[in-house]
Amino acid sequence: MERKTTVQKWKIRGQTQWAVHRVEAGKRKRIFFDTKKAADAEASLLRSQQATAGDVWLTLSAAERQRLIQVHYEAQQLGVDLAELLADWKRRPRFTGTSPALEKVIAEVLAAKVATGRSARYTESLAIPLNQFAKGRERLPIANLSVRDVESFLNSKNLRSRQTLRARLSTLFRFAIRRGYRADNPCDRLESVKLIKNPPAILTVEQTRKCLDWLDSKRSRAFGWFVLTTFAGLRPEEAEHTAWDQIHFDESWIRVEAQTTKVRQRRVVYPHATAMAWLRRAKKQGAELPLARQPRRRAIRMLRTLLGFAIWPKDVTRHSAASYWLADSGNAAQIATALGHSENVLRKNYMALVTKAQAQEFWQL
Repeated sequence: MERKTTVQKWKIRGQTQWAVHRVEAGKRKRIFFDTKKAADAEASLLRSQQATAGDVWLTLSAAERQRLIQVHYEAQQLGVDLAELLADWKRRPRFTGTSPALEKVIAEVLAAKVATGRSARYTESLAIPLNQFAKGRERLPIANLSVRDVESFLNSKNLRSRQTLRARLSTLFRFAIRRGYRADNPCDRLESVKLIKNPPAILTVEQTRKCLDWLDSKRSRAFGWFVLTTFAGLRPEEAEHTAWDQIHFDESWIRVEAQTTKVRQRRVVYPHATAMAWLRRAKKQGAELPLARQPRRRAIRMLRTLLGFAIWPKDVTRHSAASYWLADSGNAAQIATALGHSENVLRKNYMALVTKAQAQEFWQL
């Protein structure tokens, strides 16, 4: 086999010189030296490079070698594994179509959700994380966004919120795939978040009593809303949209319309007698149903101050109703139907959060 690097003696204009023959960019080249020692040193260096990097390195031009060295240096400074990066690029499906800017796709997905009947509350909750992700990337084609872009965004958030944010971003990328804007969903290649789920926060009997006394004495507009979610177990948003004519006092049931529910399914709730008694009191006191969002928020701020909470725990009133109701009756199937979720979810989240005695005290309020 022909040697790639050789040293030969030359006579040029009567003078002896030594030439080092090498292959560079696929072409045979040579460098001349005045002494054999210098030529041997150069040949030894080239052979060493060939042994280390193989023939490929020697076929590169000087400019290409310099560029590779620079890229390697920058990757080391940034802590990037070039082999891992190349492997990730090979695994990624190739997209050859036209990909619109990220901000345009976000606008499209939000419009599509509205057009297919999603609530304004849902589209608002979807828009917030998508716009956060888009900040600084608005004009980038969505096909150019990688797993690393998604990871860097999620890693900037606390661990508890990452699961929800990942789901929102996955909604965006699935939409882009359906529209033909990219070939894959980078969220599918993320590590899943593992969290220890704490029991839901609930109000104590005494805290509930304080809330009722304040709402009653102040003739609060949110009095009926609080009763619906704390004693009948409606979701806060469901209670907010429930009207007085959907509460049948004579037969003791509450109709929750499909358009107000999270799962878009109509249901009828047969609440505890205590709930109906407090609803009569709230209506007599002039409480408003349905309730606008602003009065609800104002009432929550006042109740939070009353109870000394730094923040109002999410869905604390509904969690309270489920916990005390299950402990009192033990009929998980009936209560799950009233709450609008599965019996398994009810038992997993609310079983044994309070005692039977505490439940009886709660329903005697």
